[in-house]
Amino acid sequence: MQLAKLFNFHFWLFNLFTLLLLSGCVNRNTDLIAPNRLPLSEVSPQLRFEQEVMLVRLSQVLQEAELRNSERAELHFERGVIYDSLGLWSLARNDFSLAVEYNPKMAAAYNYLGLYLLLDDDYDSSVDAFNAVLDLDQNYDYARLNRGLLFYYSGRYAQAQRDFERFYAADKTDPYRVLWLYFNELELSPRTAKENLIARSYGLSKEFWGSNIVDYILGKFTLDQLRYKMEAQAEANTAQYAEILTETYFYLAKQTLKMGLINDAKSFFRLAAANQVYNFVEYRFALFELAQLRATQIDPVVEKN
Repeated sequence: MQLAKLFNFHFWLFNLFTLLLLSGCVNRNTDLIAPNRLPLSEVSPQLRFEQEVMLVRLSQVLQEAELRNSERAELHFERGVIYDSLGLWSLARNDFSLAVEYNPKMAAAYNYLGLYLLLDDDYDSSVDAFNAVLDLDQNYDYARLNRGLLFYYSGRYAQAQRDFERFYAADKTDPYRVLWLYFNELELSPRTAKENLIARSYGLSKEFWGSNIVDYILGKFTLDQLRYKMEAQAEANTAQYAEILTETYFYLAKQTLKMGLINDAKSFFRLAAANQVYNFVEYRFALFELAQLRATQIDPVVEKN
């Protein structure tokens, strides 16, 4: 009986500690979305203009030049990448489809197509595309990330873990690989997820901004310190600053969502998308997460008189 009481006390103490820890994280995160503390980036239109000029040139070559199939495939792929970076995903998808039509062995184009299929909730076709990438090139790391994301978002966490671990093993200094492992392990083995994040954090490179996000999640510094690091890392209203904000808001959204704070998580996801870094995985999946959250909401039933 005394042993049972002791166990119950330890269990109560553990739950209390967990609640206090999450409460601290909640307070730290929600501070960032206070109206007077909202950093956003306004990227110069000149950056977009240069990409638009390149689109015109590529389109002229595709229309006017006599090209071999392999050359045409490469040009469609290059134009697709630019369309993708501008958020013109339908045009990009069309170019990637043409690229694999002209060159059925173009692994990179299949990878993009698989990503678009995933974002369209077409999981079966998406996994076929990522499998095709890896059949063509076993060393195409980002196909493992993307297939891992497919498994993660379809609730197949054990399969996601295998892909994320392979992706992490290819570069253990990359914090983004560590973060996706962490969020997957929160679903698969939550008791060890934090311990694993701590252990993996020691090998991360400080050259990646994401290492600061990992440290923040681990409670190594405050929100104000994170904001200071943002400002020290990149000049405001530059492409790099927009990228940093997109990454930061997205992973804070993931953390906040895991705490059950859906409205705050939505705010973070919207902020991640607001910086319009269209070709970042964090931008793509901020929109995807928002769509999923909308789909899970139940509309109230209105009784008719």
